[in-house]
Amino acid sequence: MQPLNKLHDVIVAYRNSHENCKPLTRVVTNKVGVYTLVHCAESRNDFEQNRLWDSMWWWYRNLAEFTLEWEFSHFSEAEKKAAFPLLEKRAKGEFDITEFDREDMVIVGTPDECLKKLLRYEEAGVDQVLSYINFGYLPNEAVLKSIELLGTYVIPELKKRGANRMAGSMEQVVRAAE
Repeated sequence: MQPLNKLHDVIVAYRNSHENCKPLTRVVTNKVGVYTLVHCAESRNDFEQNRLWDSMWWWYRNLAEFTLEWEFSHFSEAEKKAAFPLLEKRAKGEFDITEFDREDMVIVGTPDECLKKLLRYEEAGVDQVLSYINFGYLPNEAVLKSIELLGTYVIPELKKRGANRMAGSMEQVVRAAE
């Protein structure tokens, strides 16, 4: 729930701290995965018909509410407000969902827009995008079209541009949806 431009610094800090870590097991990885909503459409005009904005708003409002109520139930209300000011507003539904799109916090758009966003994720150092593609009120036809556009256009373009981490990540998404 942070803008993509802030993620790069977090990834650098993680990778730097990884250099001095003492593993608990023999399995060591220095990979970074992010979880976000992904929806690809032929046109942004399809967003209203498919209720994309409503679906995204519903998801992030409920995610914030769940996080505050269940994952941080041991925090006092004052601690929650101090540590997670954005979550409180989002749990109340007081946010502009299009900000998530503008700040690349989600990967939604036309095939070219999704491609550009995925390239930015690769540039930020992300190894894998864990994609939620069937969320909210999206009709099944819109979800299937999104999978088709990702598989026939976005993934091949990622490969052509040498963005192999993102291409591999998105191939896993498309295969899992088949």
